[in-house]
Amino acid sequence: MTTPLPTTSEKPSPTLSSLSPLQRSPLLTHLLTPITPTLTSLPLLLSTFISGLADSASYNAWSAFVSMQTGNSVFLALGASSQPLTRPYGWLKSLTSIIFFMLGCAFFARLMRALGHGGRTRLALAGSFAIQAAMMFTAAGLATGKVVPTPDGLISPPASPPMFVELVPLALLAFQAGGQIVASRVLGHSEIPTTVLTSVYCDLTSDAGVLKGDNAVRDRRVMGVVCLVLGGIVGGWVSRSAAGLGTVFWIGGGLKCGLVGAWLGWKPEREGEGGKGNKRRRGW
Repeated sequence: MTTPLPTTSEKPSPTLSSLSPLQRSPLLTHLLTPITPTLTSLPLLLSTFISGLADSASYNAWSAFVSMQTGNSVFLALGASSQPLTRPYGWLKSLTSIIFFMLGCAFFARLMRALGHGGRTRLALAGSFAIQAAMMFTAAGLATGKVVPTPDGLISPPASPPMFVELVPLALLAFQAGGQIVASRVLGHSEIPTTVLTSVYCDLTSDAGVLKGDNAVRDRRVMGVVCLVLGGIVGGWVSRSAAGLGTVFWIGGGLKCGLVGAWLGWKPEREGEGGKGNKRRRGW
């Protein structure tokens, strides 16, 4: 006599986020606890600095951005008329960056939501930034190991046929950049997109209270501009130095590892702070 197969009416195994506190270990409870939104703008501002690092270095080396997809969209459009003439396959680099940035946004958004509380748990944020750091380290290794052509200080690599291996670090860096902007949305800081400044410039100058003394949103926008520009300056100087292009990405990945530790130790959400970033809050 054969044993009957289990029926489909059996309850599926619970997900991590659906477990009750009594079913979780203390570590799992800690990881799945949503964080307080207080001061979450600071890690996002550091992420904006990292975007400046990566974009300045990637554009200088491969003539494509990894975060600023508006610029890549223009380069892609120019490719329809085979311009610029000095970069016949520039459109392909831009298209690769755009596609992988969008894939990164889709991946990180779904991953973070799956880990509970709309992605505001310690595990969701730390896991997202750990993946981003790993991708930056991989790109850094490719550049340091000369797997991809990189400028040697002020001297560009000699002219050669297109090397499509450059698409690999571009794809990795663009994919991880999607995680940053998703984090800014999850935490309710749309004024710090971490990857682009066009909308920030508009919102900053059109803000009716831009000259008020107490305007935290304005202050975060200004700091976002400063961080991205400063990151671009640092990335430019490091990539032209003896340290080389790879060092820029090693720095970016190291900073993201620091953010992983910060998210893991972030204070828990207090009563009344629920919701997407609690937009009613004041201060940083």
